[in-house]
Amino acid sequence: MKESVRIDTWLNPNPVVMQAGESLEQGLQRMAGRKIGAILVVEQDRLAGIFTERDLLKLLSEHSERGILELLAQPVERFMTRNPVTAKVSDDYNGIYLKMKRHNIRHIPVLDGERLAGIVSMRDLLHIYQNKLESAFNDARRELESLRQMVNSSASERMETLVQEINRYRELSLTDELTGLFNKRYFLARLTEEVARARRYNARLALVFCDIDRFKNVNDENGHSVGDEVLRQTAKVLTGAMDELNVISRLRKSDIVARYGGEEFVVILPETDRWGATVAAEKMRLAIEEHPFQVDHLELRITMSFGVAELAQEDKDPTGLIDNADYAMYRAKNTGRNKVVAYPDEPS
Repeated sequence: MKESVRIDTWLNPNPVVMQAGESLEQGLQRMAGRKIGAILVVEQDRLAGIFTERDLLKLLSEHSERGILELLAQPVERFMTRNPVTAKVSDDYNGIYLKMKRHNIRHIPVLDGERLAGIVSMRDLLHIYQNKLESAFNDARRELESLRQMVNSSASERMETLVQEINRYRELSLTDELTGLFNKRYFLARLTEEVARARRYNARLALVFCDIDRFKNVNDENGHSVGDEVLRQTAKVLTGAMDELNVISRLRKSDIVARYGGEEFVVILPETDRWGATVAAEKMRLAIEEHPFQVDHLELRITMSFGVAELAQEDKDPTGLIDNADYAMYRAKNTGRNKVVAYPDEPS
């Protein structure tokens, strides 16, 4: 896991590019058509900036629907991030990952000198990481099986070490390193199982998406080390591990809390309908709002927005449930933040 992996072996060499002067509407159409989260803006063949879904979310939060329509004809460079953080083709995997984490970005343009060589997303990084993890896991498993075939006293100690290594790789593949919660990979696998179980036994199933409000400001104003600690404390508050009021747990042992990515968390609630999930989400929202986030000498106050959805009769897989909960969360963020919104489009 520690070997150097050059970025030019796995970057996307054909990013979606638009010229400075093209309109915001043209940029949004390309992003929607290609289902991508970022588009690069060039001026005279040189990188001028980047427009991402984060820039779009900022526009949506600052303008009404009519205001957005009036902006569509404006040049995209008016809304893009100028002088974006970039990487070099000679950079390696670990360096790029740390740079993206430090600047809290999900996409990074890659330059070869002054020439635009491509773009890398956090999804690309996670894909490389998972492939390396799977490879190491399979290598350790094969070695263990080989040793089991030649069992003898001298091999027993080595076998125990390999068992420990396999368990360590398994744990790494299921948990988020920063918060200790389950990661997105485990969440998706578990949600698939819960959807199948709910369908088999005609049971209720609900999902909650939650996102820290204005988390970028926390990083920009206090540094990413403070932001990381806020994420760790948020995980503890959501799971009930940190509860100053010693109240009845907001979640049950059967509920699954995971970090979905960045400042976004998810909660699977088996045997729960839309109303029950809304009640649980409101408890979590209040707990976050009332918790004093102590980081060294700082005390921060944080809020979160929550989206709730229940598995629909027509849903045969997790896709619809995820989309509906995610949609409800963004409705919460775009209609005031620090609130719970349940799909379809009805605030709690």
